[in-house]
Formats: sequence, structure tokens, C-alpha cells
Amino acid sequence: MLFNSYSFIFAFLPLTVLGYMMVNRLGSRSASLGWLILSSMAFYGIWNPINLAIILPSIAVNYGLALAIRRQLYGATPRPSVANLLTTVGVVLNLCFLGYFKYKNFFLGSINDVAGTHFVLTQVMLPLGISFITFQKIAFLVDVRSGAIRDFDLFDFLTFVFFFPQLIAGPIVHYREMMPQFAQISSRLDPENLAVGMTIFAIGLFKKVVLADGIAFYVPEGFNTAAAGGSLSFFPAWMTALAYTLQIYFDFSGYSDMAIGLARIFGIKLPMNFNSPLKSSSIIEFWSRWHITLTRFLTAYVYTPIVMSLTRKRMAKGKPVIGRKRPTLGAFLLLLCWPTVFTMFLSGFWHGAGYTFLAWGVLHGVYLTINHAWRQWRPKWDKATYERIMKPLGFVLTFAAVTVGMVLFRAPTIESALHILHGMAGLNGASVPMALLNRSASLASVLHHLGIAGDMSSGAVFTATTLWIVALFLIATVMPNSLELMQRYAPALYFEPGKSGSPKPAWRLGMTTVSWTAGWAILISAFFVFGALGLSRPSEFLYWQF
Repeated sequence: MLFNSYSFIFAFLPLTVLGYMMVNRLGSRSASLGWLILSSMAFYGIWNPINLAIILPSIAVNYGLALAIRRQLYGATPRPSVANLLTTVGVVLNLCFLGYFKYKNFFLGSINDVAGTHFVLTQVMLPLGISFITFQKIAFLVDVRSGAIRDFDLFDFLTFVFFFPQLIAGPIVHYREMMPQFAQISSRLDPENLAVGMTIFAIGLFKKVVLADGIAFYVPEGFNTAAAGGSLSFFPAWMTALAYTLQIYFDFSGYSDMAIGLARIFGIKLPMNFNSPLKSSSIIEFWSRWHITLTRFLTAYVYTPIVMSLTRKRMAKGKPVIGRKRPTLGAFLLLLCWPTVFTMFLSGFWHGAGYTFLAWGVLHGVYLTINHAWRQWRPKWDKATYERIMKPLGFVLTFAAVTVGMVLFRAPTIESALHILHGMAGLNGASVPMALLNRSASLASVLHHLGIAGDMSSGAVFTATTLWIVALFLIATVMPNSLELMQRYAPALYFEPGKSGSPKPAWRLGMTTVSWTAGWAILISAFFVFGALGLSRPSEFLYWQF
């Protein structure tokens, strides 16, 4: 079951909320959480009951390992080495569990390609949200071993894993940031939380169903042409890449809003996971705004341990490390470049079992390395000059780099991605629909002198795609996001108004924050109505499959 469906919005969610209100009359926190657990398990299993049959044994194993790790750390005879072994076993089991369902065919196919073997590739059902659930279980085990988590029981563990707003596509949450909230959960629905949650949900629904699904119509043609071996000229190639970039932007942004809104209905604040990344002026800033909890996870459990280990080894040998001064080239390559590229390689691998995802991850690793190198060795301009020149230039470069990367993210093969990138580089020439040129002889003359020819493609589609791209680009880069609009109500964990692109009233069209007025009520209601009306056409979150 997905959030953008009639069954969820008009059946599951109302029944869950009504049931929660009825159970709350018992005045028992355990009863309230029990209802949420049962509802979340129903949410997970309704789409395909096999999901529960697959995931429940994994959850049982992880809970048993967590108990064993805690016993080895705090029992009558502490044995940290055994706790370390159990943690390693748990991490490996989780990765194997994820690897079988998500990467089995990829590994076998790769072996077939390299070794000429003939392993049969069978269809493997991918359990809903398996990547996000697996990462949360790994983080839980590691945190139990580190001592960050000591007090837990099965009831709390099931609440942590199954809470349905973050079940499909994150955010990737930590036990220690969620359970204190569940420990204080009210036995009654708070009217303000209900209003704030439904408002954010309506905004997210509109983003997903109206904006993301609206431009989605113009995405497949270019990728299908490239996959079939066809060539794209400059404008169709860029329009294809830009349309997909904006589609997945509003798809993920809409989902993140809906998840935050649903959790807030029950008085729970999820971590901020999406904060206007297309406003970024560097690729480092982009990754601090896009899929924030994944970046946090990879930094804490992959990047930082690698850097710390390599740094200690270099220091033991008396070699230079990265500090306040500019690093040596060797220190930069070993302590920053290598861990960054490797971490992003894993990020690409986590997103999907395919060479295109691996290439996308490595490309972003290279992007980040170049950005870090620039920060280390850039010219020492004064701050005002740097801001005036590099902010707009960095914005353009970052947006272009992200768009290029999204071609790899979407394309079915490396070859088809290269066909599109070839067109984006202008190597297939440039053309626009002849129907548009015929409408303006003067424009046709100018374009002819620029080397832009006419073709037989649809002028109506070209115009509609352009209008969609311009409109969504402006919304993504100029308008305040939902967290900024709702900032007075502290909509998410770790969101700090005034930082990372918070709105400036002087140029944000007066839409600084939502307040409970008739005008805002009408606007939010319209968002919900248009979003609900759009559910009649096919609509699926892009990110659920990752």
C-alpha cells in the first residue's frame, strides 16, 4: 500500500486514526502503541502478505542478537569481544538478507557476463522498504554495541521498526531519537498535531500527484529512444534529463512531506530528510539536503570509521593527516578522496542493483572530491567577493552536475545513458520542432544562424515539456519548502529555521509561514482535493523500490 492511493487515504488512514482515538480512551500508552504496531503491520502486509512472512523472522533474529549483545556487555561477566562478534554477525546477516532479495540476480548476471557462466536468473520478490528497514536494524545493533542504546524491549523494538509513516522509503531513523518520543506519546490526539500533520500531508500529496506525476508523462520517451539505440539532439536530451530530475525531486519531496505529516498526526516528529536540495550552491551542500538521513547513516557507519582508521595508521607512522592546514596531496587522496568515492559507491549500490547506479555513485564521489579539493586549495578571496561570484556559479554547476548524474540514475543501461549524455553535449546537433519555427520566420532565421535546425517532432509536446520544466524549476529553487512554510510549528527533527535556505520574506512572495487563516485553509484544501483527484491515474513512488 502506498500513501498516494485511494485505499490508504480514504480507508486505511481514517480507520487507523479512529481506532487510535478509541484505544486512547483506555488511557494506556501500551494500548496506543499496540494499535500503531498492529496497524503498521497491516499496512506492510496488505499489499502482499508475503512481506510479513519474510520480514518478521529477520526482525526476530535482530532482536535476539540485540539481547545477546546487551547481555555480553552488561551481564555478570562482561565479554566485549563476544559482543563485537555478535554485532559483526548481525551486520553480515542483515547485509546477506538484503543482498539476496535485492542483488542476487545482479551478482549472478555479473558472473555470467565476466566468466561466461549460465546461472539462471529467477524472479525474486523485493519486500517493501527492505533497504530502509535493513539499515535501521544495522544501526540499532551497532548502537546497542556502542552503548548508545541500553534499555529496550520487544514492544519498543517493533514500534521502532514498523511505524508505518517511515516504512516505505524512510527516513532512516535511529532508535534513540524516536523512542523518547514514543515514551511520551499522548493517549489523545492533539488538535494542533492533527492540523499540522494533515497540512504537511496535503502539501506532499500535491507535490507527488500533481507536480511529479504531471511531468512524469514527458520523461519516458527520451529514455526509451536512447534504450532502443536512437540518438537525441541537444534540446530533447536536456529536456529528458531535466524532466526526470524534477520528477524525482518532487516525487521524493512529496513522499518526505507525507511521511512527516503522517507521523505528526500521532505527535511524532520524524527527522528532516529533504530540504530544497536544488537550491544548493555546491555538491557538498546538495548532499546535506538530499536524502539527509541516508547521508547521515553512511557518514556515521561507513565514511567516518574508514577515515578514523586510516588517520590513526598514518599518525602512527608519522605521516601528515588532514587538519587545519592545507593537506598534502597524499593525505588528501587517502583520507578524503578514497573514503568519499567508496562511500558514494556504496550509496549507488544501495539505490539499485545495476551498473548505472554504481556509475552514479562513483560520479557523485568524484563530484564531492572535486568540491573538497576546491575548498582546500581555492583562491583566498574575501568573503563578499566569493559569495557574489561563487554562489550563482556554484548553483549553476551543481544543478548541471546533478542533472547529468540523474541520467545515469534513470537510464536502464550505461549505453543508453551515454546516448543521452552524448546528445546533452551537443554531439548530435540541435533541432527544434518545425511547427514552432514555422510560426516565426524571424526566430527561424536566428536559430538557423546558430546552427539549430527544424525536425518533425511535436511542437505541442516540446512546448508543454518546456513549460513544465520552467514552472517546476522555479518552484524548487525560489519558493519556500513545506518545512519553511510550517517552521513555526517545528515540523521535523533537526530543522532549524534561518539556516540552509530558510525563506527571506522580502522576496518569497509573502509565503513565509502557514498560519491558520481562511486563505491558507482554502489553499491547503485545494492541494488535497487536486492531489486526491489525480489518484485516478497510475502513480507510484519512485523511491519505494530503493
